[in-house]
Amino acid sequence: MQHISLRLRIFAATLLTLLIFIPLTVLTLEKAFNSSLTQSMLQQLRVQSLSLVSEFEFEKNKVAMPEQLYNDQFNIPDSGLYAFIQSGQDILWKSFSTLHWQKMPDIPFPQIGDELFLEELPADNSFFLYAYTAEFESTNGYRAVSFYVLQDKTIFNSEKQKFANTLWNWLGLIALLLLVLLLISLNAALRPISRLNQQILRAEKGQLKRIDQNYPPELETLKTSINHLLESEEQQRSRYKNSLSDLAHSLKTPLAVLAGNAALPSDAKEPIQQIDKQIQRQLKRAAAGASSAFERAVEISPLIKKLLNAMSKVYADKQLTLDFKEINTSIQLQADSTDLMEILGNLVDNACKAAKHQVLVSTIEETNKIAIIIEDDGAGIPKDKQLDLLERGTRLDSYKEGQGIGMAVVSDLVSAYQGKLEISESELGGAKVTVSFIPKGKQNS
Repeated sequence: MQHISLRLRIFAATLLTLLIFIPLTVLTLEKAFNSSLTQSMLQQLRVQSLSLVSEFEFEKNKVAMPEQLYNDQFNIPDSGLYAFIQSGQDILWKSFSTLHWQKMPDIPFPQIGDELFLEELPADNSFFLYAYTAEFESTNGYRAVSFYVLQDKTIFNSEKQKFANTLWNWLGLIALLLLVLLLISLNAALRPISRLNQQILRAEKGQLKRIDQNYPPELETLKTSINHLLESEEQQRSRYKNSLSDLAHSLKTPLAVLAGNAALPSDAKEPIQQIDKQIQRQLKRAAAGASSAFERAVEISPLIKKLLNAMSKVYADKQLTLDFKEINTSIQLQADSTDLMEILGNLVDNACKAAKHQVLVSTIEETNKIAIIIEDDGAGIPKDKQLDLLERGTRLDSYKEGQGIGMAVVSDLVSAYQGKLEISESELGGAKVTVSFIPKGKQNS
C-alpha cells in the first residue's frame, strides 16, 4: 500500500463506495416502488370487488348479475382482469373475460367479512388475487358468497422492469458524473502537492535555493521545514568547505617551511612531497564527499571547452588537435564545478601528455546516465595495467611522473559522486577513459 499514490487511493475508495452505494440504493428504491405498486394494485382490486358486491343479489334463489359490467375488462375475453363468484364449492358466476379458462382455480375463501390478498397464487405466480366474503339473504336463509378478482401481472412486471431500467440508467449516469467531478476535484486538491514536489525536484537539481511559492495552510509548515533544511544544509556545506580550506592553509605553510629547510636531509624531501600530495588528495576527497543532493546543476560543455582551450596553450609545442564532440547539447550535472574541473583537468592533462597528435572529448546523455569520454592517440595503456593506474601512487611509462596520484584523486572524486571510471582502448589507438554519472534524481530508482 505504501507505493500507491494518494490520488489512486482516494479514487479507489470513492469507486468502492459507489459500487456499494449504487446497488443498495437501487435495491431500496425498487423495494419501495414495488411495495407502493402492490398497495396500489390491492386498492384497485378492492374497488373492483366492491363493484361486484354492489351488483350481486339473489332473485328467487338465483344469482342476478348484469350482462355487461361497468368495467369493460370483465367483458373482454383474456383481458387480464378476471372475476368469479363462489358459494361453497359452487361457482355462481364468472366474468366473460374467463371465457377460455378450462378450469377455475381452486382458491380458499376467506371468512365472512374478511378479505384475502395474494401476490401469487399457490400454483401460479402470474396473477394477483383479491377475495372477499359477504353474506346475502336467499329463500333458504343467509348464504356466504365469496367474490374473487384476479389481475394478470404482465403489466405490473413490465412497470417494475421499466422502473428498474430507468433507475439503473440514471444512477449509473449520476455515478459517472460523480467520478468525473471527483477526478476534477481531486486534481484541484492535489495540485499544490504536485507543485511542491516539482519545486523540491528543482531544488534537488540545484535550480532553486528555496521553495518560494504559496501553498495551502496544511502544506505551509512542510514548506517552511524544507526551506529550513535547505538553508541549514547550505550553511553546513559552506562551513565544511571553509574548515577544509583553513586546514589546507594551516598545513601548507609548515610543510613549505619544512621542505625549504636547507638542513633537511635529501631523502626526507620526497616523503614530505608525498605528505603534501596525500593531504591535497584527502581534502579533495572529503570536499567531494560533502556534496549535496541539492547541489546546483553545472553545464558540462562550457567547462570542457574552457579546459580544452587552456590545454591547447599549455601543450602548444606538441601542436595537438583537441576536439570536442557533443552527442547531446546542454548536458547538466549536479556537482561542484571545482570537482568537475579537477576530474576533467587530470584526465585531459593525462591524455595530452600521452597523445601524439589528437585528443578527443565526447559527452553522451542517456536515460539514466551521463558519460564523458576522453580519448587520445598515444601508446595506450596495457589491459593488465589499466586497473593499477587507479591505485594510489601508481605510475606507468605512458604517463609522466605524478599522474598516479592524480588518477587516484580522480577515482576518489568520481566515487564520491557515485560515478564510474573505466579505462579501455580507443579507436584512435591510445587510451579511452570513460567517466559515467547517474543523475541524482535517479540514483535510487
